[in-house]
Amino acid sequence: MKTKPMSHQVVGCRRLAAADAFAVGAEQGTGKTWMLLADAEARWKRNEVDALLVIAPNGVHVNWVVREIPAHLEVPYTATFWLSTPSKKHQALLQRQLATALEPPRKLVIHAMNIDAVNTKAGLAHAEKFIATFAPGRVIMVVDESHTIKNIDAKRTQRVIALGKQVAIRRIASGTLVANSPLDLFSQYEFLASGLLGTRSYRAFVSEYAELMPASSALVRNIVQRTGARGVPQIVAKNKDGTLRFRNLAKLSGLMAPHTFRVTKDECLDLPEKIYQTYYFDLEPQQRAMYDQVKSERNWVRDDGSIDAFTALTVITKLRQITSGFILVDGAPTTLAYSKPRIEALLSIVEEYPGPMIVWATFQEEIKQIAKALRDTGETVREYYGATNVANRTTAINDFQSGKVRIFLGNPAAAGLGLTLTAAETAVYYSSSFSLSERLQSEDRCHRIGTTHHVVYIDIVGRDTIDERIAHALQTKKLTAEMIMAGL
Repeated sequence: MKTKPMSHQVVGCRRLAAADAFAVGAEQGTGKTWMLLADAEARWKRNEVDALLVIAPNGVHVNWVVREIPAHLEVPYTATFWLSTPSKKHQALLQRQLATALEPPRKLVIHAMNIDAVNTKAGLAHAEKFIATFAPGRVIMVVDESHTIKNIDAKRTQRVIALGKQVAIRRIASGTLVANSPLDLFSQYEFLASGLLGTRSYRAFVSEYAELMPASSALVRNIVQRTGARGVPQIVAKNKDGTLRFRNLAKLSGLMAPHTFRVTKDECLDLPEKIYQTYYFDLEPQQRAMYDQVKSERNWVRDDGSIDAFTALTVITKLRQITSGFILVDGAPTTLAYSKPRIEALLSIVEEYPGPMIVWATFQEEIKQIAKALRDTGETVREYYGATNVANRTTAINDFQSGKVRIFLGNPAAAGLGLTLTAAETAVYYSSSFSLSERLQSEDRCHRIGTTHHVVYIDIVGRDTIDERIAHALQTKKLTAEMIMAGL
């Protein structure tokens, strides 16, 4: 490798070298990508493998090829990444890579794909073709940010697991293996090897590690009656505060331990501390009235008098939107003209903290409103969210890291994974979701190797709103995850 390892990376590489199915549960910023590349390079040098297939979130897969591989790999290689709508030139590049993969001189052949590509006919076919190009047992498959395959029922999870069966060496890597609950672990380790956590049955796994509501409970009987289910549905019981109840976590940790390398930043990096602050705001009177009405009545009255009724799940999303001054109706935002307290809170923070700043927001409408408000005050901003194309994503990162712009405005689902944004001195959570993985991953964009200053994290929270419930849920999930990972 061109770059020297830290001591924990040497240990991680030893663990990887000894196993064909292995999990790198390293916190963000501790160099997990380096360990995976070093393992691939070492195996290539020993003539054990010819190729590396990386499956990662959209944008992160490009980062592997554009930044990580050129910075670290020392051996000859060819690396490409997948695009959902490739130009003819890019298509030709992918075809040429496979056509010349085994031609001399020998090189490590690398292809990185975004996780959703396997849901497409073309993407799945290319992944299968890439694997089939090489002799059996000569391909390493890495699922980076593997919490993206935590849902065993998702088509992309099932397809990734099926692809894994076509290769001999499998890796998963994530700083948040337990993204929201212990149940997230089953499909990730099932990709590594079927039955690795003691059972091949997800239903049996849930029974072992979750406290389930009895079949006699009113909720379970109601679900059976409504859906016509033959068996007893598995509904995880809740505590009084609404958090889910789990059990046997020490046993689960023990099953994971032989197949997992766990490292935290506190153990291996002398990083500056994180500083957390909360900035509260109050809803405007009309906004509060609307919030309370939607919360209690679960409906929205349009300007023309028609009424939209919401499910219990949908109403949570609508309440989050109302606190940010808009509501989505038929996919289009209706702006609440009188409601600006969250924006005003952000502008106050931007004025108070003069250094480079990341602003995280969960809705695209929020990002659009924030970008306009910031530019109206003369601030320089670059956006990075789902609709941002590859070229503009790269520009946003480069401009922020170089100091060309002061504010990086991103969506945690899109920009919270795999990026290095160490220029930031402050990270503002304009809004948050219930996803623990999004929170932890986004926090670590600016708190990782290369961070030399304290980072201030500021949550903007609407008093007596869904914001407070989200904060409590994230804290509970974090404590549960720490209980499991502490045993590794």
